[in-house]
Amino acid sequence: MAAGQSTFEIMSHLSNPGSSNEAKLKLLEKRLIGEHISPKSLTFDGHFLAPGETSNISFPGDAPSPAVRAPPSPTASSDGEGSRDAFHISVHQGRKKRRLHEPGLKKKQAQEQQQQRNTIHSYFPALGGEPSAMSRGGKACSPGPQTAHVSCQTEGSGEAALQRQLSEARAQLDHSVAQHREREAEMQAACQAAERETARLRSNLETLQQQAKDNMEAAAGRQAALRQMLVASAGAGARSERQLAGLKLQAEGCRLGCLGLQRAGPIGMREVWEDGQAFKDVAARLATIAEQRDGIEAARKAVRRKLPPPEPLSQSSCQADTSRAQSGAQASTAAEYIAPEEYVARDEIFKVRLASLKREEDTLNRERERLEVEKLRHVRELKRLKDEEESRFNTHPVLNNRYLLLNMLGKGGFSEVYKAVDLEGARQVAIKFHQLNPAWSDSKKQSYVRHAMREYNIHKELRHARIVALRDIFEIDTNTFATVLDLCPGGDLEAHLKEHQVLPEKEARVIAAQIFQGLAYLNAPGRRIIHYDLKPANIMFDCYGEVKITDFGLSKIVEEGQTRGLELTSQGAGTYWYLPPECFETGSQPPMISNKVDVWSVGVILYQMLYGKRPFGEGLCQEQILRGDVMLNAKAVVFPAKPAVSAEAKDFILRCLAHRQHERLDVVAAAADPYLALKRARPSSTPAKQAAERAAHPAAAT
Repeated sequence: MAAGQSTFEIMSHLSNPGSSNEAKLKLLEKRLIGEHISPKSLTFDGHFLAPGETSNISFPGDAPSPAVRAPPSPTASSDGEGSRDAFHISVHQGRKKRRLHEPGLKKKQAQEQQQQRNTIHSYFPALGGEPSAMSRGGKACSPGPQTAHVSCQTEGSGEAALQRQLSEARAQLDHSVAQHREREAEMQAACQAAERETARLRSNLETLQQQAKDNMEAAAGRQAALRQMLVASAGAGARSERQLAGLKLQAEGCRLGCLGLQRAGPIGMREVWEDGQAFKDVAARLATIAEQRDGIEAARKAVRRKLPPPEPLSQSSCQADTSRAQSGAQASTAAEYIAPEEYVARDEIFKVRLASLKREEDTLNRERERLEVEKLRHVRELKRLKDEEESRFNTHPVLNNRYLLLNMLGKGGFSEVYKAVDLEGARQVAIKFHQLNPAWSDSKKQSYVRHAMREYNIHKELRHARIVALRDIFEIDTNTFATVLDLCPGGDLEAHLKEHQVLPEKEARVIAAQIFQGLAYLNAPGRRIIHYDLKPANIMFDCYGEVKITDFGLSKIVEEGQTRGLELTSQGAGTYWYLPPECFETGSQPPMISNKVDVWSVGVILYQMLYGKRPFGEGLCQEQILRGDVMLNAKAVVFPAKPAVSAEAKDFILRCLAHRQHERLDVVAAAADPYLALKRARPSSTPAKQAAERAAHPAAAT
């Protein structure tokens, strides 16, 4: 390639608007190095060509080029004034430019390069040259002499613009670098401050964590100490309560009576009740009143005999002679007769005295009834203390690391019930211990365990205001386990009836309504449960007197889809006075039962609350009821004349105690019966009715 042709080729590329400034610099550097020319020796008269100026540009080995006049500056003003910017083009500076790879400048450089291409391209039409040295096919074409000449003329102007852009880019880069350095310094300072703050917070966190740990350990220690104090205090209180109960029983024993031993047969002994001084005093006063009444009655009869006999209206002469003879014979007794007026006065005195004795006798009878109630409590407390002394749990232990036992509440056939404190829940509960007799066979033990587990599985899911909640179950040993229940400090309905015999109808109705509320919950959709053992002993009262149903040991679950009820496969279980006739039916197939069993039971309980006795089998034991088919023949309900009960109550009882099961109310219908509606005002709730009920139930009123 000729030297001149190489120069024109370089100038053609320099004037090509499609070539980037960076590519132009690379090409220029390559040409200079190939000719062994130092890049610093390449100058364009030391300055950019101003409009109208000429300059010679040559490369070693090239032919001399003619003078080239610079084209008019595109940035010149209309009056021809322009600025001259001195520059020194250096390939080394181009290399520095190529090393600028800041992300923020790339986009700006691309924009500046596009602007530069547009500027250089605008020179060529004015000079009569071609806009590009590239062919339409995109391949480089060898420029002609005229094209190379024009390129030499515009070289100085293009490089000047490129240098200006490079200077501006360098200034912007320096400014951006300075800003970035400032921001970096600020960020480093912020990071250092954040690190210091993080270290401070970490130190504070470690300090707080250690303090929290220390506080938790201290709180745990205090809690353990408080728990020990609570256990000791509650245990001491329970022991003091037991001792106080014993002392009270001793003091009350002198007044109410006590259990004594009496010989029964040659070598046998039996316990008998010996009345206390209060009973003896009442009995003595009643005996005195009886003697006084007998004396008054005798005196009254004697006074009546002193009345003179009535004189006859008419008599014959013979009868007159006889009468005179008798009157002469009775002349000595005529003085003993009293006048009718005196008899009336003395008889009135006798009547007043007899009425006074009657009132005193009634008072003494009420006193004796009250003493009987106290005696009943006294006997029950004696039995409780005796059972507690014989119990294995009377040392107030903490069971399952949670429940502190206090005192016994009662004892059944195979279970004991204790009051306890839930140390975790901070509340009082009742714990029922189920004990297996070691002498039982394995099959009997398994049967008892299945019975208890069925009760637990049914009871654990029940949550209702009228149901005693089952809270927990745990094992004591191989023969004993315990269930934790809500405590009902109000006692049960059985004890309430023993103390009061009968209840006013309003109170009985409210109790029955609450029982049916619980039964309605047991028979809600998806939960069809037959209690099967409703009786006064299983009706509990909380501290506010609200009713709660307990003891689901005999409960039955009616499976979904069974419309005829449930087959009774456990005949013989339950309390016979409160079971309906269908539970005693015998035959080739087991009897079918439904929730109407519980309706019958509530009907019996309501009757007992109103009349003080059960409608069927009263005074009979369960064996006599079973052998005599008492419940199978329980077809007619007899209502005593007293106490007075409303017709609505009698009608409701009759519908609950219907002999035929299909004629009896079910639980849902009974619970919705108008008689049990507690919201509407009833005539029996008026003050006059309440006074009449209190007068009809003096024992309940006291």
